[in-house]
Amino acid sequence: MEFFSSQAGDHRRAVVACFALMAVSSGVWYTGSLFFVAIIREFGWSHATAASVFSLFMVSYGAWGILIGCLVDRIGPRRVVLAGGIILAVALVGNGSALALWHLYVTHSLLSALGLAATSYVPVSLILTRRFRTQRGLAFGIASAGVGIGIMLLVPLVQLLISLWGWRAAYRAIAVIASLVILPMGLFALKETGITPVAEEGDPRAASPAFARGVGADRDWTLARALGSREFWLVAATYMCLNGPTQLMLTHHVAYLVEMGQPKMVAAGIVGLVGLFSIPGKIGWGYLSDHVWLELIYSAGSLCVAAASLSLLLIGPASATCNLYGYAILIGFGYAVAASMNPILSGRFFMGRHFGVILGTLNTFYHGAAGVGIWLATPTI
Repeated sequence: MEFFSSQAGDHRRAVVACFALMAVSSGVWYTGSLFFVAIIREFGWSHATAASVFSLFMVSYGAWGILIGCLVDRIGPRRVVLAGGIILAVALVGNGSALALWHLYVTHSLLSALGLAATSYVPVSLILTRRFRTQRGLAFGIASAGVGIGIMLLVPLVQLLISLWGWRAAYRAIAVIASLVILPMGLFALKETGITPVAEEGDPRAASPAFARGVGADRDWTLARALGSREFWLVAATYMCLNGPTQLMLTHHVAYLVEMGQPKMVAAGIVGLVGLFSIPGKIGWGYLSDHVWLELIYSAGSLCVAAASLSLLLIGPASATCNLYGYAILIGFGYAVAASMNPILSGRFFMGRHFGVILGTLNTFYHGAAGVGIWLATPTI
């Protein structure tokens, strides 16, 4: 077991660093639904206008993933994460100083997306995929549980800061918080890692569900070769069909709950609960992925997302607290599949020297679907 091997200290340090990076980057990400409401009120924009900023953010985040994956392949994760932490802090301060729509297109849609792309999903996925041969699912589950912690802590905090000091000061505050976590993680906790050897023929791990059906079977994958494969497009379609509706709800649910008559702090608290319930979801899905087929895990997560969408539509001003908790539990567990299992599914097919750029390209489809989902929801809100 790699957590208890002679290199366990380095492995645990890597998981802790990735946990912290995912906590901060995801906490910053999901405060967007709070700023969405505040920005509409500040500038008097329509929902569609404000949503265009966040929709473009999703698309550009995915597109930046190709560059980030390529850079991690070439120069390693540490320098990429450090540069991303600086860019993210500058972008968040810029968000708090925005005076026009185009300002937010630059600072949030482009620069915040770049900073988050360099400090979250793609570098974290590459660090853990290349470091762990066994218990990869558990490692991803623990690291991605940081997403839930970040949402649970930062979302209510930011709503409090917005209520006390306004959304501009709140943006500057999370810029400081992000810097105080990301930069030390990049400087002291991350070590450069090479490519983890894949299971060779005769290795008993090759028969396990986590390694079955082609994981690492071909170490000569290039981006061009992946784009010409059936596996790439099936994986991309899986990402798109799950993340589109998930991000639609996660971006708009605060505005929807407020318009349905729920108090703002209650709505923010529900977002925090989504993060809380996603923690056991991510760890549980990760553990299961080391022992059962990923197809079963994705199917279960998709059912949770579908049930969450129905429960959200049934919430009104007089809804019982249990209905709000039910939505938070369902979307928390459903979202956990998309957040924690995608790198494992990608690595099952495309692990190799060029895995970074391939994962970054898949990430583009993943978040492109999210951007489309956010935009499609605006006419109904």
